Amino acid sequence: MSESSGGFENKVVLIVGGAGGMGEATTKEFAKKRAKVVIADVNVEKANSLAEELKKIGAQVLVVKCDVTRPEEIRDTIKTVLETFGKIDVLVYLTGISGPTAPVWEYPEDSWEKVMNVNLKGAFLFCKYVAPHMISRRYGKIVTVSSVAGKDPNPNMSAYDASKAGLIALTRCLALELAPYGINVNCVVPGLTRTPFLKDMSEEAIRRSASLIPLGRPAESSEIAKVIVFLASDDASFVTGASWNVTGGRCPY
Repeated sequence: MSESSGGFENKVVLIVGGAGGMGEATTKEFAKKRAKVVIADVNVEKANSLAEELKKIGAQVLVVKCDVTRPEEIRDTIKTVLETFGKIDVLVYLTGISGPTAPVWEYPEDSWEKVMNVNLKGAFLFCKYVAPHMISRRYGKIVTVSSVAGKDPNPNMSAYDASKAGLIALTRCLALELAPYGINVNCVVPGLTRTPFLKDMSEEAIRRSASLIPLGRPAESSEIAKVIVFLASDDASFVTGASWNVTGGRCPY
């Protein structure tokens, strides 16, 4: 299958955070499309379990341990993928943490820094080190995953809200910079989604988020994953610099 095709056969897809709830659904969706999938995750045990499950259905899966707060591990991850498969066609950045719940004046500085490092700086570094490879090939797809909180913030989650807003801006900036090389960069903006991530949110935050969804329910991880896969495909060849709401109607801008 040629690179101009809308499918993923022979495409190499690097999914950062590919073993988490939304990440697992995304990894499975790409595997079903016959992509060569790389799961980069700090949770190697979960990643290996998922990889074994997918290999049973004939998927090609590589697991790489990666802590996104360590730049050297990010560089090593990209090096390993290139040494194994020779290219990276798609980068998906899914890693994220919510951090503590507290008003700005009580928010711990070390927690702020950790949330920013995982949610925003990690995405910056992966894009920084993958972009030159994609530029050299004049081909590539980058999909970041933000949150509706980046457009419509939740109170008492300042670091999370700010990091997700920053990710939308980073994506837009990178899209403009990479457009001359034929590389598409887009951001998916999920609303409340049924994932283990909900355990990190307060009951008040969950109730508030659920009450704002016109469709009246949280998303399933698979619904987010299908949008990610579309934006990573050649069917979305004229889409770049976009932030796609997958929010059930919340925050329609």
